[in-house]
Amino acid sequence: MATKNSVLQALNSLKDGEFLSGEELASSCSVSRTAIWKAIKSLEDDGYKIEAVTNRGYKILSAPDKLDAKIISSFLTNYGDYKLQFFTFDEIDSTNSEAKRYAASVGAFRDAAGNLTEKGKSAHLSLFAAETQTGGKGRLGRTFVSPKDCGVYFSLLYSPRGGVKNPALYTAAAAVSVARAVKKLYGEDSSIKWVNDVFLAGKKICGILVEGIANFETGCIDAAVVGIGINIRKNPALEGEITKIAGSIEEAKSLKGEKMPNISKNDLIAEVVRNLIEFYGAFENSDEKIKSEMIQEYRALSMLTGQSVNVNPVAGTNGESYKATVKDVDEEMRLVVQTESGEIRKLSSGEVSLHSYDFV
Repeated sequence: MATKNSVLQALNSLKDGEFLSGEELASSCSVSRTAIWKAIKSLEDDGYKIEAVTNRGYKILSAPDKLDAKIISSFLTNYGDYKLQFFTFDEIDSTNSEAKRYAASVGAFRDAAGNLTEKGKSAHLSLFAAETQTGGKGRLGRTFVSPKDCGVYFSLLYSPRGGVKNPALYTAAAAVSVARAVKKLYGEDSSIKWVNDVFLAGKKICGILVEGIANFETGCIDAAVVGIGINIRKNPALEGEITKIAGSIEEAKSLKGEKMPNISKNDLIAEVVRNLIEFYGAFENSDEKIKSEMIQEYRALSMLTGQSVNVNPVAGTNGESYKATVKDVDEEMRLVVQTESGEIRKLSSGEVSLHSYDFV
């Protein structure tokens, strides 16, 4: 480990166009050439891309794209009187599950007067991010595949004054936050499939799961756990029918013959979270202007408006599937549809599919 760190430090000190030979590295580190070769291989295993040129030596082409709480926090300022805190993991079952475990250790976020408790203050605005999830979760008990080096997977714990009044609004704001970040950082125009999926080049690149933390004494939802997974690069493990639905930002760029910009995971997470906090703060402070702008932006990004769809009630509820035309998304983030008989319905739950397969 000491040799690897010494080699990394030496290579990081090089100026553009410079190389360090194996002999020079061995001498400066007081080890054998074999030990240098092993250190180089270990760095490559860690995700460093290292160029080796005969008679010149080694140089680093790029460093691994790893989560770093300090880097994420450097992009964000504190929100009001509350300090943002960050937890990063190499591997975890689910960032949403970790956020809920953390919330359970806090107990009640707010007292009877609606003020944050001391523990609630420490938990409010906590971010949990992981390199990979072994049990990533989607809506209705589905799995969100979360492979290492393919995307970002994170959850924000947020406790608004008065509790969470409209979870669908929080989900919609998360979708718009992702769409804004993808546009700003990657230059790509995405679309939203009601209510929680973001699509790019006809494929789903992002899933969102908002879960509530209930206060059984007050009967309110004290806090929201906002889980977001964004596919940055193609997942080589995916094959078969799922590849017709699941995509990535990298694949969308490739279809246009464009190269991926050098955007780190930390940049992307910070940009999405910055948008989230702006929207959620507006909801909490009754800023109708920002709220209205978010809703209008969501409507403009809706991929279902004007489309003929199949409406499938949530599993376990009464009702049969039916065909309808999507007319709009209302102020409560309900999907407004018109059935074949002309009846207008406003959906607050359920699954909607286009063509012969579901977008899930």
